Amino acid sequence: MFQTGHSKVGGRKRGTKNKKTLLAADELLLKLDINPIEKLISIAESGDSSIEQQIRCWQEVAKYTYPKLKSQEIYVEEDQQPDSIEIHFVSPDGKREKMA
Repeated sequence: MFQTGHSKVGGRKRGTKNKKTLLAADELLLKLDINPIEKLISIAESGDSSIEQQIRCWQEVAKYTYPKLKSQEIYVEEDQQPDSIEIHFVSPDGKREKMA
């Protein structure tokens, strides 16, 4: 139960912007008619940018267009080899396809 005079517990820390303030950047981009993804693509396709800049732009664009895949690890003891390895590709709709 709330008691007056108690110390603050939980909530945002002083100076932390609230959701409304964070949305101001999106509103500004819309107001200026700027689409960051389009800008990255135009930089990546520009003949003036270096290959490193192009790669960074495409990596950034990919974050918003393709799901990030989980890394998979295979553990094999030194003296033992697996009988077989199955690789399954999972499409965006969740269907698994077995490789022959």
